[in-house]
Amino acid sequence: MREIRVLPTYLVNKIAAGEVVERPASVVKELVENALDAAATAVDVTVADGGRRLIAVRDNGVGMGPEDLKLAFASHATSKIADEEELYSIRTMGFRGEALASIAAVSHAHILTRRRSEADSPSANVAGCEIEAAGEAVHPVRPAAGAEGTTVTIRDLFFNTPARRKFLRTANTEFGHIVEALARLALPHREVAFSLTHNGRQTHKLPAAADLRQRVADFFGAELADSLLAFADEGGGVWLSGLIAPPAQARASGRWQYFFVNGRYVRDRLLAHALREAYRGKVEPSRSPVAFVFLEMDPSQVDVNVHPAKIEVRFRNSQLVHSQLLGSVRERLNKANVPAVSIAAGGEEGPEDDAHDARRQSLKQALADFFKSAPPPQQRLRFGEQETDRPPPYPTSWPARRDKEQPDLDAARPADTGRPSTGAPAPAPTSEGPGRDRSRFGPAFAAPARRDAIQLHNSYIVTGNEVGLIIIDQHALHERIIFEDLRRRIATGNLAAQRLLIPETVEVTQPDKAVLAERADLLARLGIEVSEFGPNNVAVHSFPALLAERQVPVAGWMRDLLDLLAEHASADGDELLTHALATMACGAAVKAGDPLTDEEIDALLARRSQVQQAASCPHGRPTTLVLTLAQLEKQFKRS
Repeated sequence: MREIRVLPTYLVNKIAAGEVVERPASVVKELVENALDAAATAVDVTVADGGRRLIAVRDNGVGMGPEDLKLAFASHATSKIADEEELYSIRTMGFRGEALASIAAVSHAHILTRRRSEADSPSANVAGCEIEAAGEAVHPVRPAAGAEGTTVTIRDLFFNTPARRKFLRTANTEFGHIVEALARLALPHREVAFSLTHNGRQTHKLPAAADLRQRVADFFGAELADSLLAFADEGGGVWLSGLIAPPAQARASGRWQYFFVNGRYVRDRLLAHALREAYRGKVEPSRSPVAFVFLEMDPSQVDVNVHPAKIEVRFRNSQLVHSQLLGSVRERLNKANVPAVSIAAGGEEGPEDDAHDARRQSLKQALADFFKSAPPPQQRLRFGEQETDRPPPYPTSWPARRDKEQPDLDAARPADTGRPSTGAPAPAPTSEGPGRDRSRFGPAFAAPARRDAIQLHNSYIVTGNEVGLIIIDQHALHERIIFEDLRRRIATGNLAAQRLLIPETVEVTQPDKAVLAERADLLARLGIEVSEFGPNNVAVHSFPALLAERQVPVAGWMRDLLDLLAEHASADGDELLTHALATMACGAAVKAGDPLTDEEIDALLARRSQVQQAASCPHGRPTTLVLTLAQLEKQFKRS
């Protein structure tokens, strides 16, 4: 058995680096936080090769003198706190004194600093000083010429820990994480000017501003920023403010939710739950609202010494924080007169708040009507990527959801002798056969002609067999059918793509651009072609034919796909492809509220028995609910 021993300082720092320095973005975060604690009003970040080769952070803060610089790379040396009292009332971004020591343990680090003219005595500003460290070696401080403030330069990150270096992603992906880290610091510190340069090209230049909306636009685009609703509230020693998006702007993942406590970005389940509850009934359960929420409170009322990355907190009065955030956001949404989500009979959608989207949809409809006005050529039925004269095993083109202005097609359709409509009672027959006359129950209970299934509320298909009653979610089942079909097609090649007559522009962030560049092969397999179209936009030139036929909005679906790619960034190619196909199947499947013809219902049920794992959709939701005869008899008290 080995003896217990005290680890050397160098090894302790390398262990700490495993917690503090996860990737280049972690280094940027720690260095920029130090610059903010030094009262900097301008911070310039320069990186190369996604931060693996170079990270340099320059600020115009108070700077350091030679005596302070000697301790810069010492473990647990800090100017932020001095005693236990201050530990429980943190007012700075950093406080542990681990960052610089941990970074120097896995890189070549250099610090050049000079005190401000008004700091200390004038003699301290005659010249600056510098220090270097690499792994275990820390060189002595020496005089050097430099501007007021501090410049920290990190080269060859993880040069002495090659195993950690292998886990880094591509340069574009790592740069995307750096942009995200800078956004989390720039949003709450709007009085500070920031700039970011990657491989010699400046990607962000943010002047000091008091407007949060402008900072949001700088990182996430003007389209999102212009749609946000401002709110503010105060009570119980908690000051709330921020911007929230209307429910129509909800996204496919929660990565668009930013919570800040006393200027520090945090991830907190309590805050996320309060936000979700505030939007309950206004967004679909599978969507996540967009929000930028800022909380200010007495530092003694919140503990930030919970996580090595200082990204988790604990509130002394969590119930107060939860209720105040929920109430403030809900009140703001109610003042904006935001409608709740509902599914109207006949597939109608609720009113849209965004006039821009309405105009765009109107333009699309006018263009579609123009092309429909020409006599169409002789068309052949399409199934997947093959053309055939025979009908496909199931419908490949489902009717689009109706708009309010669209006439009621069911009213103009001849009476269907096969399946009665659920919207109105069927007329009672004069006779149902020998010895059977149910006309006494009234028209609503008159027996229809014998059929296999009916559609209920334009969302569910009800049928039966010898076991009992079967209720099918039409969207979930169709999603599973399309998903299995897409998996078979993509196993033999790329999916069919439709070239867009006019490329669709989509507003994206820099991290999104990095994801698109890294996953170009996956996009090609899905039938998607994109190109850069300005600093904050990409142009979509081709789109999956299956989604185009269903008239799925290009921009909205691309945003959902980007959220998916970001959420599963660490997944391998096959796993990510499966998630992408599931998202595509969900977008192309018939929706709840879409009316189906008898032929479509019959075809959907026919395919159900031919598909593996038909009991659930690709996302795990059940497609079928079975009520056995025993269960029905129990409900009717017949057992």
